[in-house]
Amino acid sequence: MDFGPLSLLPPLLAIILCMVTKQVLPALFLGVWIGALLVTMGNPLNATTLTLDWIISNVTDSWNASILLFDFIIGAMVALMYASGSMHSVAEAIGRRVRSARGASFASWVLGLVIFFDDYTNTIVVGNSMRPLTDRLRVSRELLSYIVDSTAAPVAGLAFISTWIGYEVGLIKDSFAELTPKPEVSAYAAWLMSVPYRYYSILAIILVLLVVLTRRHYGPMLKAEHRAVKEGKVVRDGAVPLMPQFSPYR
Repeated sequence: MDFGPLSLLPPLLAIILCMVTKQVLPALFLGVWIGALLVTMGNPLNATTLTLDWIISNVTDSWNASILLFDFIIGAMVALMYASGSMHSVAEAIGRRVRSARGASFASWVLGLVIFFDDYTNTIVVGNSMRPLTDRLRVSRELLSYIVDSTAAPVAGLAFISTWIGYEVGLIKDSFAELTPKPEVSAYAAWLMSVPYRYYSILAIILVLLVVLTRRHYGPMLKAEHRAVKEGKVVRDGAVPLMPQFSPYR
């Protein structure tokens, strides 16, 4: 079926609802449901049934189940590291060598490149490890969030081994199986040849480095950095961070 511009409705609605409600899972579910509503020609009951069928079929798929299990294990490992205080120990070790906001930002960028095997793990580990140090050296939470977010997914998309790459190679392999019985190259080789053309990932990592080294900001980020440096407020007034405000440096 060709729905034309209507095919953009499910992802757009999911994104808008996620931004408005700050609730990711309900927004994603509703986006999927709207897609099912289009497929079922506007029948809400059939759309609900189809949505549940899609979810169950994806969760029970062996490949998807293995990815979910891997992410659960990583999440448990990171939670254990956080509870044991090892993340704060990493921050303290780095803090003995870093004495400036630029240095703390650069260390966050480097750590973001080191943890390449999964973008979610990268976000959790780098963010929690560097947050106490960047708070002490007056790096705004906005800048830290930018550094973490713009290294996590890009580096996972460029690394030779990562959860992203495993998923992409699986998709390429399935496409090869449908398009040609005897592909000239392997699925991994095809992915490898695409690396030089991953402009977003490459440019995002480079841009973060340039911002960190030059400390040139504009717009809301400039205001956030002025606030952090001049007033010592790494979090803006009225903000409600999702993470606790504990810091071993305070």
